[in-house]
Amino acid sequence: MGTHSIVTKIVISVCGIVSVLLILGTVVLIKFESDLVKTFVAEHKEKISRSLDDRAKSENISLEEKIRFTLDVLNRFGGVYIYHYESEELKNSLKVLMRPPEILAIKVLNEKGEPFAAAWKAPDITVGDSFPDFFSPDDKLSVHAEAISRNEKIGSFRIYYSYAGVAENIKRIKSSLLADAEAFRNTAHERTERAILSQSLGILAILAILCLCLIVTLRFTVLRPVRLVSDVARRLADFDLTASVNTGTGDEIGNLLDAVGTMAMEFRKIVGDVKSCGKRLSDASELMTGNIASIASAAGEMSLSTGQILKTTEALSRNSSESAAAIEEMSASVATVGKNARHGLDIAEEAVKMAEKAGRTMTALGQAAKSIGEVTEVIKGIADKTSLLALNADIEAASAGEAGRGFAVVANEIKIFARQSTQAADDIAANIAMMQKNTKEAVEVIGDVSGIINTLNRSSESISYALEEQTKAANAISLNALETNTAANEIASLMAQLAQLAKEISLKTGRAAGEKTKTGESDVRYMDASAAELARLAKELLDLVDKFKVE
Repeated sequence: MGTHSIVTKIVISVCGIVSVLLILGTVVLIKFESDLVKTFVAEHKEKISRSLDDRAKSENISLEEKIRFTLDVLNRFGGVYIYHYESEELKNSLKVLMRPPEILAIKVLNEKGEPFAAAWKAPDITVGDSFPDFFSPDDKLSVHAEAISRNEKIGSFRIYYSYAGVAENIKRIKSSLLADAEAFRNTAHERTERAILSQSLGILAILAILCLCLIVTLRFTVLRPVRLVSDVARRLADFDLTASVNTGTGDEIGNLLDAVGTMAMEFRKIVGDVKSCGKRLSDASELMTGNIASIASAAGEMSLSTGQILKTTEALSRNSSESAAAIEEMSASVATVGKNARHGLDIAEEAVKMAEKAGRTMTALGQAAKSIGEVTEVIKGIADKTSLLALNADIEAASAGEAGRGFAVVANEIKIFARQSTQAADDIAANIAMMQKNTKEAVEVIGDVSGIINTLNRSSESISYALEEQTKAANAISLNALETNTAANEIASLMAQLAQLAKEISLKTGRAAGEKTKTGESDVRYMDASAAELARLAKELLDLVDKFKVE
C-alpha cells in the first residue's frame, strides 16, 4: 500500500474493518439463529416427549379401564356358561372378546380352579381348554374377576393384556411428530440459510455503497486539499512564493492549508523586504564609493596645495632674509614677497575651501555609514524573523507528517538563507563600524589641517599687511632720505620677525602635509576597500533573494 493514494488506503482500511465487523456480526447472528433453532427444536421435542408420555399414561389407564369393562362383561355372561357347563359356546364368545389387539389371552376356571376354557393369540386367535405349554403370559399384566352366582363362586375369569399396542401407537405418533419437528428444523435451517444469503448480499451491497460514498467523500474532503498542499509545497520548494491557498473550510486540513498560505505570504513579505533593503544597501554602497573617491581627490589636492604653501613660505622667508641684507634691493624683494604672499593667500583660501568640502564629504560618509548600519540591523531583524518562521515551518511540517515533507525542505533552505543573511549582516556591520571609525579619524585629521591652514592664512594676511607697510616705507625712503635708515632698521626688524614666523609656518605646514596626508590617504584607501566589500555583500544578498519568486 506504499504507492497507493491516501483515499485508497482509507477506503481499504475502513472497508476492511467494516467487513471484519460485519463478518463477525454475521457469524454471531448465524450462531445465535442456529442455536435458537436447535433450542426451539429441542424444546419442541421435549414437549412432544412429555405430551406422548402423558398420552401413554392416559392410554394405559384407558386400556386398563377398557380391559376391566371387558372383564365385567365377560363375567356377566360367562358365568352363565360356566354354570351350565357350556364351554364351547363360551370359547366362541371369547373369540369375539379377543379381537382388540391389546388383549393377549383369556383364561376361564371353574369353581374348583380347573381350566374350563381359554383363548390366546399365537398370533391368530386360538381357543382351547387351557393355554399351551409354549404360551405363558405375565400375570402382572392381567385382571382377574370371580364369577358369583347366588352368592356362590362358580368360577373365575382372567384377561391378559399388553401395552404393546399403546406403545406402538405412541411410537407411531411420536415418529410422526418427530418427523414434523425434523421437517420444521430443516425448514428453519433452509430459511436461516436463505436469510444468511440475503444478509450476505445485503452486506456486500452495503460495502459497495460504503466504498463508493467513501471514495466520493474523501476525494472532495481529503484528496483535493492534500493535492493543493502538495502543489503549494512543490512551488515553495521551487522558491515560488506567489503560491496561495484558499479552501474556505474550517477543518484540520483547511487549517493546515491556511497555515501554509500564511507562511508563504510571510515569506513573500520577508523576501520582498530583504530585496528592498538589499537594493538600498547596494545604492548606499555605490554612493559611499563615489564619496570616498571625492575624498581621495580632495585629499590629493589638499596635499598639493599644502606643498605649494610650504614652497611659497620658504620663498617668502628667503626673500625676507635677502631684503634685510640690502636696502637697495628692498623694493624688488618686497614686490616679490608681496606677489608670493598674495599667491599663498589665494592657495590658503582654496585649501580652506577644500578642507571644508572634505569635512562635509566625510560627514556625509559617516551619515551614509550610519544609514547602512541601520539597514544592516533591519536585515538582521529580517533574518531573525526568517529563522523564527523557518522554525514554525519545521513544526507545521512535522505535524503534517508525510504531506509536510516539502515544507521541511523549504524551511531548511530558508533557515540556511537566514544564517547566511545574518552572517553577511554581521560582516557588513563590522566593516561599517571600522569605516565609521576611520571616517571619524579622517574628519579629525581634516579638522587639524583646516586649523593649520587657517593659521597659515592669518599669517599670510599679516605678511601681506607687513609688505604693504614695507612698500609704503620704500616709497617714503625714496621721498625722504632722512627717514631711510630708520625705515631700513624697522624693515630689517620686521623681516627678521617675518623670517622666523615663516620658518615656523613652513615647519608646521610640512609636518601637517607629510604626516597627516599619509594617514588620511591610508584611511581613504581602507574606506574604499570597505565600500567595495560592502558592495560585494549587497550583490550576494540580492543574488540570494532573487531565487525567490514574489510577484
